[in-house]
Amino acid sequence: MRIEIMIDKEQKISQSILDALETELYRNLRPLYPKTAIRIRKGSANGVKLSGLKLDEDKKRVMEIMQQVWGTTAGALV
Repeated sequence: MRIEIMIDKEQKISQSILDALETELYRNLRPLYPKTAIRIRKGSANGVKLSGLKLDEDKKRVMEIMQQVWGTTAGALV
């Protein structure tokens, strides 16, 4: 599975938060999806792209995990 996350550069999110987000995503997703690759970058808009998942149920599960991790990571570091 491949996850690409684009964060709007206007949001001024620090690199330490992005690094923590990536670490936590790997920690939460790798036990379920061992071949996970994550790319987080700053761009002109927010967006998430998932590839390599065939079942809608898996996509929904990954999005739920990502939302949970983002809430935990951003809340802990802000």
